[in-house]
Amino acid sequence: MNKRSVNINSLVLLLALLSLLLEIFIYYFIPQHYITVIVAAVISLALSHFFLETSLEYKSCLLHASFMTITTAGFCVIVYSMQPNEWIQYDYWTLCLVLINWLVPYIYCFVRDFADRGPRFDCFHFFFHGMSIIFILIYLLAIAKQFFITPYLPPFGFAEFGAHNFIPFMTTGSYFENAISLGIDLTPAIVYLIETVVFFIPFGFLARIYCRNVNLFSRVLAYLCFPLLLELLQYFTGLGRGDIDDYALALIGTLIGIAIYHIVYAVSYSFHKRDFLEDRTVTKKLLFHFGGSL
Repeated sequence: MNKRSVNINSLVLLLALLSLLLEIFIYYFIPQHYITVIVAAVISLALSHFFLETSLEYKSCLLHASFMTITTAGFCVIVYSMQPNEWIQYDYWTLCLVLINWLVPYIYCFVRDFADRGPRFDCFHFFFHGMSIIFILIYLLAIAKQFFITPYLPPFGFAEFGAHNFIPFMTTGSYFENAISLGIDLTPAIVYLIETVVFFIPFGFLARIYCRNVNLFSRVLAYLCFPLLLELLQYFTGLGRGDIDDYALALIGTLIGIAIYHIVYAVSYSFHKRDFLEDRTVTKKLLFHFGGSL
């Protein structure tokens, strides 16, 4: 590692530390925590642009995003473990702070690589896989919390017509019918359904990326088994819900994630005639199979 790289990395860590302290300061003193998230997004975007233009490689952006994501995740865990606390409050904006510190550099660097017609900046694929690893680690922690530590449950229980429901959406459909007839607000139920679907979109996207070199049967098995494993663990441990409706919603989210992968692949191939995960220095042509298989 040359002296210039050491200086850039030191600058990255210094500015990342200052931005972390600023975010914590704003979070503590301003009760409207969405303001902290907005400030974090602006700072993250500005620093990502500055680091990329200064170093001409995506590694500095990875270092910055890694530091901010991991430290804000630690901050989130600390604040959550302190509750209830009158001095500092935990809410979902705290989770958004972690997500925004990961998402903004990820999207920014992805767009820059996509728009770059030549190999001006180096190490995008190192950045992409590094960011994916960080996300997977945070995602696993989110799964543990969402499904087992403090399970996120719908505003309705199991159906009254049997010991357990094996027909997708029968419980949910029955609740919606009763809620409509009784004039009950459906917003909590709709939010639950949307959040459950959205939660599994990243799984579908990443599973399609990292299973891209395996056969179709193995890929489909992976798509089906991971959500099923989570539901079975909930059912047998008594933690969470463990219901067929949640499994169906998870599969919908997985399919959306797979569709997003294919859309990104198609757009990348139409503009650059290459897979968006392929190194720019690779000269071989890819056969375009979009729409052939999941």
